[in-house]
Amino acid sequence: MSTDLTGDTAPTESRLMRAFKSLNDRKMAAMVILSFAASLPYGAVLGVLTAWLTEEGVGPAIIGAIGLGTMGYAFKYLWAPAFQRAKNLPFLKIGGRRSWLVSLQVAISIALLVLAFSNPAENIGMVTIIAFVTTLLSPTHDLILDAWRIEVAESEEDKDLMSALYQFGYKFGGFISGFVALILAARIGWVGVYVMIAVFMALCVIGSLLAPEPKATETAEDGSYDHVSFQPSLPADKVNLGVMIVALSWLVAFALIGNFLISFINDPEGSSARVFVRNQGWLIVSLTVIVPTITSAWLVFSQNGKPSSIRIGAAEPDRQKAITGVLFRAIFDPLMDLLVRLRWGIILVLGLALMYRFTDAVWGSLAYAFYLGENYGALGHSLDDVAIASKFSGVIATIFGAFLGATLITLLGRMPILFIGAIVAAVTNLLYADLAVGGANVDAFLAMTRLDIPLIAFAEWAASMQPEQVTIPPDQGQRMARLMLTIFAENIAGGLALVAITAYLTGIVNPRFATMQYALLVSLTMLLGTLGRAWLGELMETQGFYYVFVLTFWLGGIAVVLCVLEWWRQARTGENSENLILNQQIASKN
Repeated sequence: MSTDLTGDTAPTESRLMRAFKSLNDRKMAAMVILSFAASLPYGAVLGVLTAWLTEEGVGPAIIGAIGLGTMGYAFKYLWAPAFQRAKNLPFLKIGGRRSWLVSLQVAISIALLVLAFSNPAENIGMVTIIAFVTTLLSPTHDLILDAWRIEVAESEEDKDLMSALYQFGYKFGGFISGFVALILAARIGWVGVYVMIAVFMALCVIGSLLAPEPKATETAEDGSYDHVSFQPSLPADKVNLGVMIVALSWLVAFALIGNFLISFINDPEGSSARVFVRNQGWLIVSLTVIVPTITSAWLVFSQNGKPSSIRIGAAEPDRQKAITGVLFRAIFDPLMDLLVRLRWGIILVLGLALMYRFTDAVWGSLAYAFYLGENYGALGHSLDDVAIASKFSGVIATIFGAFLGATLITLLGRMPILFIGAIVAAVTNLLYADLAVGGANVDAFLAMTRLDIPLIAFAEWAASMQPEQVTIPPDQGQRMARLMLTIFAENIAGGLALVAITAYLTGIVNPRFATMQYALLVSLTMLLGTLGRAWLGELMETQGFYYVFVLTFWLGGIAVVLCVLEWWRQARTGENSENLILNQQIASKN
């Protein structure tokens, strides 16, 4: 109950009722459609494209090399500051956020339509270029969508409800570009599937037109905004030198990747991704991660004060100064803040960001080559098999794993679950290794638990629904039972690990630098996985899938060790995520 000015009491609505009323707002419908749009290109280019290439006879080595062209998701934080405030596009004046969303959705639709008719077996270079373009457009769409979602929310109920709707729309998009795409590919072909995805993407323009433009972007005519930065506390010459060092290091890294991609496009068979990663992968990681961190440490020791609020204008008369400011805010502000707060602990934080999801991110785009292929220990399943095991039951397992992770974090805290997540993510690679050599251990577990009876019965029913041209092996039931159990276990582990690393990184970031800092750390979780795909793809062809899965298990042990060290560091210093956030809030008030 609440009291008005006359002294009368008026009933106050519960949070639940306010959330239900928010559903009537058009931005909620827009949220579902826009999150659906965010999921489609990711699934189409980093997911089922591998299945198409595998069916076309493209080997894991080339598929892994194409993965190097999808670096946009790993480096999207670089251009995030450019979209901190968005203006109308000159040719589409419907609002800054909406005009960009519409333009990107149309561009992605065109790219997917071109991909549909690219004939991958004959034009692998074109496929690589389209994948590269799409994974620049799609992360940009994600950045603008995240900004719109934050800016358009008018209450805490809006924020919570829109976050839930985002997950619903994203998962549904993954269902369409995964399960439905695989089922239809066996019946109408891949051209029809990609045309369907492109049409769905184009229809998502409706969501952008339905979405209200955030008031912040409607009223900020000059595009200016306040930003807390370390830049004012540093001499201009050191700011310029630091930006120049990192800009050059990143240009060299991108040039190395670009040079390999060009040589790969010109001669796919003659370009060795494994040699490239072995000889230059360490240099790329050094140039993109270690050099910025060391430079940030130098700037921390050079500063003459604390970070302060500065006004960022939409139109900076000095173009070079404007570019320097954008790069400083994108690179150094988040890193310097981490260094000031964590000191030497930054090594463990960056190490965990780089390595924690390596075991699943590194081979995710090569999974279809293992499921569908016939060589190197691959399983030779049909598209329907993979759709059911990976994109249906696997999605359910991921959701369950995420729920389990969230529950356990509430009960036990972040660091214990981060440690457990690292272990189970690594161990599930051994299940795939077992499948690669016949699945004897998985079969033994199925028989011991009696899970083989319902799973085999379900698999035999599913086999009866497959197209007539698909050859059904005599042991199809047992093969599918193995695959479903393994993927289910791996996805539970992956869902738990994803929640754990998300909670850990969220606790590490400073609310004052949340957008850039979190984008930076999340991007790092994809960097080694993206680089490693090319290397592992070639290893799959030379050493076989069994060797690769055992190797990824041992590499996953690095994340386990880093978790132990970070847990020990936090216990020794008395730090934890809750204390960090509290200290940040106190510091922001002073």
